[in-house]
Amino acid sequence: MENRTSVVLADANEEFRIMLSQAIEKTNEFEVVGSVSDGISALQAVEQYRPQLLLTDIVLPELDGFGLLDRMAALPSRPKTILVSALYRDEIVAQAMSRDVAFFMPKPCEVESLLERMRQAVGAEDLSAESELESLQRQVTAVIHEVGVPAHIKGYQYVREAIVIAVQDMDVINAVTKVLYPEVARRFSTTPSRVERAVRHAIEVAWDRGDLETLQRYFGYTVSNAKGKPTNSEFIAMIADRIRLQKKKRA
Repeated sequence: MENRTSVVLADANEEFRIMLSQAIEKTNEFEVVGSVSDGISALQAVEQYRPQLLLTDIVLPELDGFGLLDRMAALPSRPKTILVSALYRDEIVAQAMSRDVAFFMPKPCEVESLLERMRQAVGAEDLSAESELESLQRQVTAVIHEVGVPAHIKGYQYVREAIVIAVQDMDVINAVTKVLYPEVARRFSTTPSRVERAVRHAIEVAWDRGDLETLQRYFGYTVSNAKGKPTNSEFIAMIADRIRLQKKKRA
């Protein structure tokens, strides 16, 4: 069949790769152009075959899945990537999403579900379904998950929206009370004072439940007994600035 989507598989388990390869080929929608057991071979296969899709585990010999994604970031063109791994934890998913992974699926997973995600990944590529704003929102979501802001509290949505606005226009950090809070409040039909209180609560929760090493990576000197928690504007500005730098590196 013509116009099949090219796929590279990377998994240390040969039996799993064979099973998956057979299921993929049976659809006549995809063509497995490479099947490898380690990260270095996966990188070489991506460079050689330039597949449209890469299916990889995180745990790989020689070079792990995250190392593979980081190496691929330097390539002129990268395949859409789906992670299939037993390491399905919040912090791992957050790291994956921050590297522009299309989907993260737990192992074991239903083959039909995986095939559907493959179709969606290719469809998003062909139709440019993910706008720049959607990509930014996904990246911000991954970061605040990693930092430790839980999704069930009201401040979660406000923090995410505030960071998105700040990434788009860093000048708002100099006018948090007059510009940023009112704009977030307008988008959620609430008041600026409620936004401010909810954001402060979200930061406090993150500081109580977040991993110290992760917090130090994002906020550096602000994570100390002497300095205490960052202010709302510091929290928003530091994450927004980090994301802006990541975007520049990828550009």
